[in-house]
Formats: sequence, C-alpha cells, structure tokens
Amino acid sequence: MKKIPAWIIIGIVIALIVASKFLFFSTKEEEKAGGKGKAKGPIAVNYFVVKPVAFSNDVFATGKIGALNQVDIIPEVSGKVTAIYFKEGEHVSKGTLLVKLNDADLQAQLQKSKTQIALSEQKLERIKKLSAVNGVSQEELDIQQNELNSLKADQSFVMAQLAKTSITAPFSGIIGLKNVSEGSFVNSTTPIVSIVQVKPLFVEFSVPEKYNSMFKKGITINFSAENAEKIFSASIYAIEPKVDELTKTIKARAMYEGNETFYPGSFVKVYANLGRTENALMIPTQCVIPTLKGQKVIISKNQTAVEVPVTIGVRTDDRIQIVEGLHANDTVVTTGLLSVKKEMPLKLLKSVN
Repeated sequence: MKKIPAWIIIGIVIALIVASKFLFFSTKEEEKAGGKGKAKGPIAVNYFVVKPVAFSNDVFATGKIGALNQVDIIPEVSGKVTAIYFKEGEHVSKGTLLVKLNDADLQAQLQKSKTQIALSEQKLERIKKLSAVNGVSQEELDIQQNELNSLKADQSFVMAQLAKTSITAPFSGIIGLKNVSEGSFVNSTTPIVSIVQVKPLFVEFSVPEKYNSMFKKGITINFSAENAEKIFSASIYAIEPKVDELTKTIKARAMYEGNETFYPGSFVKVYANLGRTENALMIPTQCVIPTLKGQKVIISKNQTAVEVPVTIGVRTDDRIQIVEGLHANDTVVTTGLLSVKKEMPLKLLKSVN
C-alpha cells in the first residue's frame, strides 16, 4: 500500500479546521443578529369584561341568644333567711317578695326611734307655746327643731335598712334554682337565686367592619337554632358604635318578640340581608393585586397592559365589588398577573364569565 505524504494529511486537517470555523461561528452570529432584530411577542392572557350587575349583600354569622334582663339575686345586708316565698322555675312579677331576712334588731331600733320622735315632738310643741309668749328664746326653739329632724333622719335610715331585709324581684321573669335554704346565713356576696327575663329576647352577632356603611338599625335578620330548620326573624335595635380591635368586627343586637322558647346563651345561625345594589361592579377575586397602598388591577387598553388602583367593597366566594377605579365595559386581566407588567402588549384569549 502506497504511503500518503505527510504534507497532504496536514493540509486536510487545516482545511477541516477552517471549514468548521466558518460553519460554527457564522451560525452563532446569525442567531445573535436575528435575536437582536426580533421583537418580543404579546403575552397571552384571559380577561373579564366588567358589567354592572344586581348584587345582594348577604351576610352569614354565628350569634347567641341573650336576655334583656338577667341577674343574680344578692342581699344588700347580712342576715339569716327566715322565709323563702318563691318556687324554682316559676314566673314572678316585678316587686314580688322572694326572700325575707331576719329583721328583729331593726324592728327594735325602729320602735325606739318612733318613741324618741314622739317625745321630741311633744317637747317641741311645749317650746313653741312658750316661745309665743316670749317664755323661751328662739335659739332653744331651733335646737329642739334640729333634734327632731335628726331623730327623723335616724328613723329613715333604719327603715331603709329594714327594707333591705325584704328581697323582691327587680323585674318580671323566670326564677332559677335556689342556692340557699331557710335558716341559711347570707351576706352581700351570697347569690340566692337567679332571675331571667325570657320575653322578649335578643340575638347578638357580629359582622366584618367592611359592612359598616350598610349596617343600620331596623334591618330584619333571620336566625335558626343549631341543627334546626325553622327560621325566625328579629329586628336590629342596637349597634356597637366601635369596631372590635381584635376581630375587626361590629357587634349588633336584634330584638326577637316571638313566642318560641329559647334559652339565653344558646348559639344560633344568623343570616342578614344588608341591602341590594342594582349596579355593582363585580370582578373575579383573583384579579385584585395587593399593593403597599391598597389594591390594583390590570386592564387592557388597546391590547396594552394598564395598572389601575381600585377601592374594594364587599366580597363573595368568587367575586369582589369594586367601588372606585373601574368602569363598565373595562377589560380586566384574569391570568398571568405575575408576568404582566405595565405597558406590555397583550393577546386576549378567553373571556371569563
């Protein structure tokens, strides 16, 4: 076999190197040049066209039944219980005598006071007769009058203490379970029994502060007991004039004047309709982007992205009300919100209902 000269092999290698240089580097330069000259295409997004809709402001909350009046009966003075005049669980009227405490010492003081007053009045009458004929000075007359007034004041104090031994119902209601018996010694820290006014009752519940402008007295709410299908109605009569700092909610009470029996303290499910807005601008919740100063949305104007600050209202499960910032027929971007920047070209693909 004839040997190939070395100079031929060297020539072939050089030719291959030169050829590869032209093939490889020319391709890269063309790609770079082509990349620089090529314009970036629009971002494909879905969209939502804003339309005015009728919106019902429905609020659901958990509430509890409360009594307008309920109190533990506690004596104002210490003493032994001599009589109990109520039966547990019965209805009593305001002013009904419930419990009587031993008042023998006070009765004795009252009798003594009456005797002293009678003697003082007789003495005052004699001094007045003497004063009429200048038999005594005006000073003596004044001293005796002041003595009588002082005795009457002492008598009033004893009678006030005596009245505290008769414990009466402060309002009409249902008596609870007694905690004492006849012969028990009680003082100003001993709860004797509780009394609860069961009709009418109120429903207490809270709603988020965003409903502040729509939350008003006179609004009718519906409520139902836990695991019950029957619905009852009540009317809001009082609203707390402040927002709870921890829960950011507003508390209200609604009066229930029906005949159904509820126990104060029991929980209920509350539904409230805070009004109806006929031309609300509602958009999908995911369209709203939080910012340092509030919220914003991205809309499409002439296929270009525009950032618009907005003020939001109430929310539903998948919609949020826009109070300021948008108008009817605005096109709001619903997808690609992390990629879309201001003034980027957009390609609108699918309308979201």
